[in-house]
Amino acid sequence: MIHINVRKLFLLIPLVVGLLACSAENVKTSSELGEKKLNTTTSMIDYKKKSEIIQRIKSPESILSILIQKLESEWPALFTVKTEEDLLQRYSFITWHILPEAKRRLQKNLSTLHPEYQEYIKLLKEGVLPAKEYTVTNISIDKYSSESITVTAQYELLLQNGQIKNMKVSMTGDTNFEKFNQRFNTSEGELLPDPATKEEENARDFIFSVLTTDEVRKLSLEELFTLFEQ
Repeated sequence: MIHINVRKLFLLIPLVVGLLACSAENVKTSSELGEKKLNTTTSMIDYKKKSEIIQRIKSPESILSILIQKLESEWPALFTVKTEEDLLQRYSFITWHILPEAKRRLQKNLSTLHPEYQEYIKLLKEGVLPAKEYTVTNISIDKYSSESITVTAQYELLLQNGQIKNMKVSMTGDTNFEKFNQRFNTSEGELLPDPATKEEENARDFIFSVLTTDEVRKLSLEELFTLFEQ
């Protein structure tokens, strides 16, 4: 039996598709999009073709690319939220605690597994945050091995009073994606049976491929429809 984060995958897919559809680099007219419908009647899904699309864009350093994306594109948003509730919601999303039960589990573990979060709450209460602006000044790879990867990001924050504050965040990712990092939620999911046919094996490989790549944004809309059509 294989444990895989199926529910998280299908929660995130609509967000990726929505972001890509709005991207200036992938703009199509509404009439063009209207002509391209998802095929919901196909009895045999070609997961091998879907996997080939993923493999074409997938970086061999998938865990590394996820860490860099988190620290460079998503984490800085925590410095600009205005309330504790907004901070919790943003942090929940970034760390994959999407479903209600996952959010409750996150809140129970905030004081032990999420040291940076505690610091941001403190700075928010003290009026240091939210920052007016932020700049990612450096991203460095501190450790790279077959077991784990550590990435450090340095940020420069322009505070509301005009002062500059520098912050640093280090994050380690386990190359075993099911573990990844203790602050990220990878526990939700369903047990997938071992594949009994080649078609089932292709479907399983496709799900693994999607879960371990953050580069879906490279796809065209046509490729996205091919990827997610049923």
